[in-house]
Amino acid sequence: MINRDKNTQQNQNKLVIYTRNTSCTQPKGYRVHRNVQVIIEKCERAGYQVNKVYAEPSLISQSKVRPALNQMLKDAANGYFGVVVVWDIFTLASDGDELQQIERELARYDVEICSLKEHIDTSTEEGLRVFEYMSKLLNTRHLELAAMQGIPLSQVATWLMEEENMKEGEICE
Repeated sequence: MINRDKNTQQNQNKLVIYTRNTSCTQPKGYRVHRNVQVIIEKCERAGYQVNKVYAEPSLISQSKVRPALNQMLKDAANGYFGVVVVWDIFTLASDGDELQQIERELARYDVEICSLKEHIDTSTEEGLRVFEYMSKLLNTRHLELAAMQGIPLSQVATWLMEEENMKEGEICE
């Protein structure tokens, strides 16, 4: 019999994909299908194998009832995988508080989030700080402004962190 800790260690290299249709202007399942194809190709080129795809293909994913997300969280709790790959971080949730809640739950199970669009590493202190700033920005107008300019929200979060650090430096001097 394999104990849970050993099972979790073995599954750290196992990847899963989570995706959902986040736009009512796209045909049902179109974005989900395209994102999954692109993510699988990128993972395979990097030498990783995708073990499972959790997909919310319809606008039901806009509601709080998301069966694929709930199943993914249950599987994470059982140690079935170590990394969740998403197209962008907002695929998990469009609300900053909900996004942080999902990240904390996955972290409790030693599962990392990998976003192909937003280059952050939630396993590091700096990456987690950027993630927290991004989550806060989700509930502001910054997301819309950043999207219009084609600027990744992780970059906006980094700029805000740098600005905050400079202000703290001025206070300490």
